[in-house]
Amino acid sequence: MSTGGKRVLTVVYCLLALLPLAVQAKGDASCPVVKIEAERLADLNIPREGTLLLCLNGEPTVIGSHTTNFVPTPTIEYFKDGKWHVVQMAYAHDDGFAVELSTGKVLIFGGHEKNLGIGQTYEAELYDPVTHTCEGIASLDTKRAIASALALDDGRAVIAGNWHHEDAVEMYDGKNGFSPVKGVSLGRACPFILRTAKDDAIIFGGMDSIGRHITSDVVDRLRGESYHEPLLQEWHLPGIYIHKSADYSFIGDESSNEYTYLLALENAQGQIAIARVTNGEFSLLPTDVPVPMACEWGGIDYYQMVFVDRQAGMAYMVGCDAEAHNKKSASRAYVLKIDYTTTPARLTLCYTDVLTPFNPNYTVVTADGNLMMVSGNMVENNFKPSGATWLLHVSSRAQAAGMGFPWWGWALIVLAIAALATGLVWLLHRRKSTPVIETETPAEEPCEEAQEAPVAGSDDAELMQRICQAMEQQQLFMNPNLKITDLATALGTNRSAISACINSQRSCSFPQFVNTYRVAYAQELLRSQPDIKIAEVCMKSGFPSEASFYRIFKAITGTTPSAWKNR
Repeated sequence: MSTGGKRVLTVVYCLLALLPLAVQAKGDASCPVVKIEAERLADLNIPREGTLLLCLNGEPTVIGSHTTNFVPTPTIEYFKDGKWHVVQMAYAHDDGFAVELSTGKVLIFGGHEKNLGIGQTYEAELYDPVTHTCEGIASLDTKRAIASALALDDGRAVIAGNWHHEDAVEMYDGKNGFSPVKGVSLGRACPFILRTAKDDAIIFGGMDSIGRHITSDVVDRLRGESYHEPLLQEWHLPGIYIHKSADYSFIGDESSNEYTYLLALENAQGQIAIARVTNGEFSLLPTDVPVPMACEWGGIDYYQMVFVDRQAGMAYMVGCDAEAHNKKSASRAYVLKIDYTTTPARLTLCYTDVLTPFNPNYTVVTADGNLMMVSGNMVENNFKPSGATWLLHVSSRAQAAGMGFPWWGWALIVLAIAALATGLVWLLHRRKSTPVIETETPAEEPCEEAQEAPVAGSDDAELMQRICQAMEQQQLFMNPNLKITDLATALGTNRSAISACINSQRSCSFPQFVNTYRVAYAQELLRSQPDIKIAEVCMKSGFPSEASFYRIFKAITGTTPSAWKNR
């Protein structure tokens, strides 16, 4: 290639190399702001307030709550084929709680005994999201409302929290029984319950059992004594109703015994930060910019629970206009996107047009990676709830990591590169048509620098090929205790190289990469051996437990193993 052509290519390469710096420089100045689409879906059949919204078997599902005139409704609705379908429950669970068990069934328990949110109940039942049926089971040990629960690997569940009644920890045995475990240091309503090991958990919260916001730094343990958490002395939990299990904030890896969650905390000045809790140890998640508390339309009120899409490596917090919230008027919806796979985590603030009605309290990540909000009414109206349903198109799984950079910026860059490429072609054509004048300058000696440069990222591409060969030919994923160091040793390299390669080539972490092989192998077993038991599929595919198998399989495929098999 001519010297002029090489110079043009050099300029092109320099521009391409500066793209990440341009994006980062924008992020360093302020949080990128992007508009997203809000799609109005079919309304619920029964207007609801205080509902539980989960994604079960790939279907958004609302459970219990109360309807018009503050009357509890003993119904479930699931969204399929563009509309809501009603299922009759065994009991009415107004301000009850629901948690998906490792078996795939859903434990639903507690709630108010009477209309108008009065009293508590002992009632509990199981919901099967595959058959859409409910059955009553034994009663709770302690009658409860506005409580919480966390599922364990063996089908059991830890339960804590209460409303205007005594609080204590109890355990669901995975069959038909509930039994007391221990008392708590402080009565709480809808506390956070986070796993710290396969059979252990911590319990803490930002609201006491009569609804007052508290700033306590006391953390209770399922096994062991309570303790004071230093981070909670400066950063406090919000005093809000948590309508989700902590599983919806989980970013860890059960196969490596890493139990990590993302939480939203608030300081005395009202600034929000994201906390990372790993096996009971608290720390603040580093972010490229502070969490934005305002935008061009004024302040932002966040519903301070973090929703995680593990398949996309993205987390979300949903909010609304602070002024509109106070005036009980229509508002924009805001979504703070948290790319927790980067260090520091990249933040992007998304917003919609003005919506009415909507309520950020009832949000869930759908099977395709968008956000659904149900039950209208930005400010709770217990007597006149709404059945409005919105779908926020965040599309994290389909968007590039640099989404926060404006579209017109990318368009200008593409046009600039195209212009340079056109100039290069013209220059080469011109030089070919121009007579070459011989000079006395000696011919250049060939050297390595003058030879064809390797394709950018070729080393990573080669290493990625070796990684895939090891996973496929040696089936390393079948080892439930597989660690990144094991793969590095097998390939004669180090864990940093493996991690960086997988991140750059596949845009995911090592555990996520391994789990895609495990799920693919599990699908092949289910496809080729129709009579195989789910437990056997779990063991042969390399999952450390049935609970992690169900959770990861559903996260990747959008449905449970049993439902996928039945298809």
